[in-house]
Amino acid sequence: MSVTHPSDSSAQRAAEPLIVAAVAEYVGLELMAETIDLGDGVQVQIDGASSDRSVLVEAYAHVGPRLSGQSRKLTTDAFKLVWAGRRLGASRLVIAVADVDAEAYLLRPRAWLTAALRDSSVEVLRVSIDAAATARVVEAQRVQFR
Repeated sequence: MSVTHPSDSSAQRAAEPLIVAAVAEYVGLELMAETIDLGDGVQVQIDGASSDRSVLVEAYAHVGPRLSGQSRKLTTDAFKLVWAGRRLGASRLVIAVADVDAEAYLLRPRAWLTAALRDSSVEVLRVSIDAAATARVVEAQRVQFR
């Protein structure tokens, strides 16, 4: 019998492709997780990229209020998306979330991050994933943060 470590994030990682699939349906393109070589020995992992890399997506699978580390992850993902998008010449950058709290955090009025996302043409998109996946994320978070 294997025991899952309390900080295991496999439920969140399993939900990310569901979030990307919802974005793919929304934008009408196939999006695949990809590790992209940017030259100079630098690689970047993108949760969803179109085959021509004109659309890049970072998915955030967390439900409910965030801890400070999770807010930093959203900020880091946004920066990675803008940086990789510029290097690749992407025309559409999306941070996709599955929860209203994460969406609200990214769209706070007068917040520097919100302004930076807007000025960098990063879309914040909230999508729905199935109830079972959401329940697995919520349960994993309950165990992780007790």
